[in-house]
Amino acid sequence: MYFGVFQELRNLNMPGSVDFDLYEGYYSEFYEAVTGRTDYDIALILEQAGKLAEGRKVLELACGSGRILMHLANRGFSVTGLDLSEDMLKICRKKQAQLPARLSSRIETVQGDMTDFKLGERFPLIVLSATSISLLRELHDFKRMLGTVEQHLEPGGRFIFDYVLSNQSHNSDYRGGRINSVTLNLGPDHKQFVLIGEEENLQQQSAVMNFYAEVIQNGETKRIFGSTFKKFFAEEDILQAIDESAFRIAESHMYKLEGDENVRCLVLEREADSYEQDHDLVH
Repeated sequence: MYFGVFQELRNLNMPGSVDFDLYEGYYSEFYEAVTGRTDYDIALILEQAGKLAEGRKVLELACGSGRILMHLANRGFSVTGLDLSEDMLKICRKKQAQLPARLSSRIETVQGDMTDFKLGERFPLIVLSATSISLLRELHDFKRMLGTVEQHLEPGGRFIFDYVLSNQSHNSDYRGGRINSVTLNLGPDHKQFVLIGEEENLQQQSAVMNFYAEVIQNGETKRIFGSTFKKFFAEEDILQAIDESAFRIAESHMYKLEGDENVRCLVLEREADSYEQDHDLVH
């Protein structure tokens, strides 16, 4: 779970220490603060949604705090957001409650696993962004997700997702193995700092991210450890899984992030004839 200096700190068993995943507790708020303004994928998603007839619904998987949901609702779409983390959904619902009623009424959220959910309806468009397929552990989890998405797509419907291009250049140069820090001075008696590090396994094409935060507030110090797993799927494995599914690749795009073109977005289309063969009901 922990490595390097993070493991050494955890071994100290300092008072006030707790452990969370990146999307739980303290780190759900931290994740929202760091990524809430990310917008690299918004234009393409809105473009794809714009092809839908007025009033059609969009489903977002791993919706988190609702970054994409809010954009879609603002453009007039009814949206359903699904996420495994109830803490992230709480943030989303808090933001939703602050929206005007005409926007808030367009958003619905549900807790669930993106590889195995049953919503009882089909959508013309399903979205999985922010390279969230890296949250899946193994290739069979990705294939399982594709099958579940297929069950929830209308014939001819589209599924958009993006992924980190898995290669040695990305893993060694883009990540770099550095430990970064974030400091927050929120007042004379409220200060925070967070250490962030990532250890990669090139052979297994995966990484573990570690976090350590100290929150000093009202004379009390809390020490918060965090760890999360990421998987970098080989592109040939992703394409093979798609080839074996009921999808075809309709569009392919590259996102340019951090100065490198390192994220690919695929727009998949569900083959219409597979709908007639689908006997696995979503109910």
